[in-house]
Amino acid sequence: MKLTDPAQLSQALGIPFSEQQLAAITAPLEPSVIIAGAGSGKTTVMAARVVWLVGSGQVRPEQVLGLTFTRKAAGELGGRVRRALLAAGVLDADVEAGEELILTYDAFAGRLVAEHGLLLGIEASSRLITTAARFRLAARIVAETAGLDHLSRLRPAAVAQRVVELSAELRSHLVEPAQLQAQADNFTRALAAAPRNPRGAEYAALQLAAAATAERLELAALVQRYEALKLELGYVEFADQMAAAARLAVEVPSVSAALRSEFAVVLLDEYQDTSAAQGTLLRALFSGAEPAQGRGHPVTAVGDPCQAIYGWRGAAASNILDFGAHFPTSDGSAATSYALTVNRRSGQLVLDAANELAAGVRADPALMAHGLDLDLVAPPNTPPGQVDAASFATWPDEVAALADRVAELHDTGAVPAWSEIAVLARRNVQVADVYAALSARDIPAEIVGLGGLLELPPVADVVATLTVLDDPTANPSALRLLASTRWAIGIPDLAQLGRRARELAEAKHTAGADSGTADPSKLANTDPAAAPSILEAVADPGPLPYSAAARERFREFEGELRQLRRHSGDAVTELVQRVIAVLGLAVELEAIDPGGSAPLATFVQAVAAYTDIDADASLSGLLAYLEAEREYGTGLEQSVLSAADSVKVLTVHKAKGLEWTAVFVPALAADVFPTDRVSGNWLRNAATLPYPLRGDAAALPQLGVVDNDHFTRFAADLREQQRLSEDRLAYVAVTRARQLLVASTHTWGAGLAKPRVASDYFDVLVSHAQSTALAEDVPTRNPLLGLASVVGWPAVSGGEARTALLAAAARVEQSRATRRTTGDDPQPPSLDADQRERVAAWRRRAEQLLAAELELGAARTSVGLPEYLSVTGFGRLAKDPLGFARELRRPMPRLVSDAQRWGIAFHSWLEQRFQGQTPLLDGEDDELAGVEVAELRAGFEAGPYANAVPIAVETPFTLVLGGRLVRGRIDAVFAGPDGRPQVVDWKTGDARRADPLQLACYRLAWAELKGLDPDEVDAVFYDLRHSVVVRHPDLPDRPALEKLLTTVPLALPR
Repeated sequence: MKLTDPAQLSQALGIPFSEQQLAAITAPLEPSVIIAGAGSGKTTVMAARVVWLVGSGQVRPEQVLGLTFTRKAAGELGGRVRRALLAAGVLDADVEAGEELILTYDAFAGRLVAEHGLLLGIEASSRLITTAARFRLAARIVAETAGLDHLSRLRPAAVAQRVVELSAELRSHLVEPAQLQAQADNFTRALAAAPRNPRGAEYAALQLAAAATAERLELAALVQRYEALKLELGYVEFADQMAAAARLAVEVPSVSAALRSEFAVVLLDEYQDTSAAQGTLLRALFSGAEPAQGRGHPVTAVGDPCQAIYGWRGAAASNILDFGAHFPTSDGSAATSYALTVNRRSGQLVLDAANELAAGVRADPALMAHGLDLDLVAPPNTPPGQVDAASFATWPDEVAALADRVAELHDTGAVPAWSEIAVLARRNVQVADVYAALSARDIPAEIVGLGGLLELPPVADVVATLTVLDDPTANPSALRLLASTRWAIGIPDLAQLGRRARELAEAKHTAGADSGTADPSKLANTDPAAAPSILEAVADPGPLPYSAAARERFREFEGELRQLRRHSGDAVTELVQRVIAVLGLAVELEAIDPGGSAPLATFVQAVAAYTDIDADASLSGLLAYLEAEREYGTGLEQSVLSAADSVKVLTVHKAKGLEWTAVFVPALAADVFPTDRVSGNWLRNAATLPYPLRGDAAALPQLGVVDNDHFTRFAADLREQQRLSEDRLAYVAVTRARQLLVASTHTWGAGLAKPRVASDYFDVLVSHAQSTALAEDVPTRNPLLGLASVVGWPAVSGGEARTALLAAAARVEQSRATRRTTGDDPQPPSLDADQRERVAAWRRRAEQLLAAELELGAARTSVGLPEYLSVTGFGRLAKDPLGFARELRRPMPRLVSDAQRWGIAFHSWLEQRFQGQTPLLDGEDDELAGVEVAELRAGFEAGPYANAVPIAVETPFTLVLGGRLVRGRIDAVFAGPDGRPQVVDWKTGDARRADPLQLACYRLAWAELKGLDPDEVDAVFYDLRHSVVVRHPDLPDRPALEKLLTTVPLALPR
C-alpha cells in the first residue's frame, strides 16, 4: 500500500495520532528537530515517521539509520519500526526489502572505526572495556606512580576516580593534553597578575584555583599514562571510539559522503543527552557548509531539553537547542522545530505541576527561540490524577509516614501491585532510609542501582572495612567502624584515640625534621602518610586514660583487621566475602529477619560483576568505582528493574524513561532538593575540564577576567546553572507518576542545628495538591539531637536489646565450648510458644529456599566460568562441577569455620616466629582473641620445620591454565633434604584428605616463578595436629592440570 494521506497512516497503524504527531511524522525530507515532552510518545512517532517515509516511496527501509543511547532503547525502537512497517503493509511483497539500521551512538562510532579506521592508521582489533575496567586500570596507574606531589593529599581510590573523570572529560570534548597544558600556563600567568586583596595577599579563591590547576596538570600526566596503558594492553573505551569516529568524520570527507549516500534519512533519539564529541561527529557526517558537503541532509533529532539531566556525564544540552543552526536546510535556513506535548502517561493535575516546575528551563532564550508552546496536556477523558503533599517535623517521621502510605495503597487495592509504586530520592542516603522503613513493615522493596545499596548500614560497614584495608589513613571509615554497635567505642575513648593519633603523627614529623628528610608543615597538608591515623593509634594506644572495655576492643579490632590484611592481595570478590564472614553480617541479618541478608548478596554479585571485567581487578579500583557509583550512578544506562513485585526505591537520575502508577518524592527541602551544591566548578575541581576548552563552551558561564570579583560572579552563574539542572530533575521526577504523586518534606534531620525549610518545589506541589497535611507545632529545637537529656553514645539498640544480644552471644560461646569438649551439639534450651513459632518459621524458610534451589537446578541453565579461579576453586571445579556452578550462580558469603580461624591464628603466630629470618614478613602481633592454637603450635614445634629457615613465606602467585587465571598463595618454601626447594602447605585438619591438586598448583607456581622444571620442586602437606608430612608422589604437571580445565564445559549446568 502506498501512503498519500496522513489519515491512511493512522488507520494502517491503528493509532489516533494527534495533529502535532502527524505534523512531525509527515514532515518534509529535510532537517528537523522534535521537542518531545515527557510521555508524549516519541518512540511511536519515530517509528511512524519511518513508515510514512517508506510507505510514501521517499526512502527504502535499508536507507534509514536510527541512533539512540542504550541497547534496550535501540532494540525497542528497531522492534517498533519493523512491526509498524509490517502492520501498515507498506512493504512491497514482490520486492525483498532490506532492514533499517538501529544502533546505539557508541555502537555506531565503533562500526565507523572498524570499517574506516585504517584511513587514519587506527587498528580496529582493540578489546572494548566498560566502566568498571576503567577504574581498575586507573587504580593500577596510581599504584605504579611514585612521587605524587599535589595529589598526595588524596587516597589512591580518590585519585583513580579523578583520573577516570578527567579522561572522560577530555574525550567527550575532544581536547588534547597539549591544549590543557596551554590553558593552564595562560591561566597561571593570569592568576599571578591578578589584583591582591587590601592587605596585599592573594585572595583565597585565586589560591584554590591555582591549586586546582596544578592538580589538574598532575592528573593529566596520569591520564596520559592511563591512555598509554590502554594502548599497550590493546584496550579501548566507548569514548575513545567516539573521538576516533569524530576525527574520521572531520578529516576524511569520503567517509561522510559514503554514509550520506547509504542513509537517506537519519533519526537521532534523546539528542539532549549527546556529548560535544557526538555532536561534532554527527554534524561532520550529516551536515556541512554546502549541500554537496551534507547541508540539508534529512536528519531528525528527537529529545526534551527539560529532561537533560546528565550534564555531569558530558552531555551537552546545547546540541538540541542549537540543532537548527547546526543542521540547516539546503538553502541555509534553520531546521524546522516541532513540538510533542500530548502526554499519554499522566493525569492533567500531575502535568500542571510538572509544567510549573519546568517553567525556568523553558524560559531559556535558546529554547524560546524555537517558538513552541511546550506545556504538557493530557488527552481528553484521561483521569485527572492526584497530587498529595505533606510535611513532617523530622525525617524519620516523614519516612515512616511514607512507608505507611505505601502499605495503605496496596492493602486497600488502590495500587494492587507493589511494583506499581516507586520512591524517587534525590540522594542515595535517602534510598537507604526508605528501604529500611519499608522492610521494617514487611513491604517487599528493591533498591534499583548500586549507589543506593552502598548506603545500607551492613553494606556501608563492608565498604568501610575494605577502605581501611586499602588505606590505613582512611580515618572516617575507621571511625565509622569503631563507633558502630559492634565495637561501641564511646566519645571519650574516641577523643583520646584522636589525641593519640595526633601524638604519633607529630612524633613522625619530629623524627623526619631531625633527620632532615621531612618538612612537617608541608607533610601535614599534603602527605596522607604524615597525617594523624586512627588505625595507628588503635595499634599503639599509648598510656592515655581509656576505659578498660575500649582497650580490649581496640586489641580485638586491630587483630581482626590484621587477620583480614593478610588476605588483602586475594581476589577482590573473595576478599569481600571474607570481610562479610569475619564481620558476621550475613548470619546476624538472617537471624533478625529471614532473607535480610539479600542486600549483601546483591552487593557481592555487583563486586563479582566488576571483577569479571578483568582478573587483576584491584581493591583501590573497586573502591573508586563504588565511590563513583555512590556519587553519580550509571548515568545514561537506563536502569533495569527486576520483574519482582516489589516497591522500587531509586534516585531520580535512575528513573528517567520509567513510569509507575504511584510515585513518592520525599525530602523536598531547601538545600536537599533542590541543592545548590556545585561539583563541576573547574576553578576548584581538578577533574573538571576548564569551561573555555569544552565543546559546548558557548552555552556555559565563562569567567572572563581573572580577578576575585569575577570569580564571585562566576560562582553565582554556576549556582544558577545548577538550579536549572535541579529544575530538570524535578520535572523528570514528577512526570514518572501516572495517577498519584505524593510529595513530602521535613524540618529536622539527624545532626541538624538549624531547621530546614520546605523547598520551592514543595511549595509548587502544595499549590497543585488535592490533599495537604502540613505539620503543626514543629519543635524549635532538633528533637533528634536529644538536647533535653543526656544520652549514651553511640546508640547500641537500647539497654534491653543490648543485654539480650550479649546473652545470646554468651549462649553461642557456651555451645561452642560444649562442642569442643564433648564433640556433641548442645541441647537447645526450652522454648516458649513464640520462640517455637520463630524456629518453625526458620525451618519453613529453609525448606522454601531448598525447594527453589532444586527447581532452579532442574532447569539446568548455563553458568559461565569466571575469568579466574582460586586454587581451592580449581579443586572444587575439578571434583564437583555442578556444585561449583551453584556457587557461581549464587555467590553468598561463607561463615568462617573454626578450622579456618585456627589456621588464620596459626599463620599469624608463624609469621611472627619467622620474623627476622625473611624480609617478607610484616612483624605484626599475633594475638587473636578467643582462638585456640596451642595444639597447632605444638605440632609445628615437633616437626622438621621448627628450626628451619624458610626461603619464602606467604608468596602470592597467578597461573594461566587452559586460558584461565588460577590464583593462590604459597604458605612456605624451605630447602628440602634432597636439595630441592620444598613447598609446604600447612594443614590444620586431616592432611590425608587434602586435595593434591592444591599441591600441584603450588609446585608448578614456584617452579615457574624460579624458572625450574616442576620435577625440580618438592611439594608436601604438613599435618599440624599429628606432626606428619604428607606427600603425594604423582602430582599432575601443567598439561595434566590444563586438561582438567579443558575437559570441563565452558558453560556449566546450574
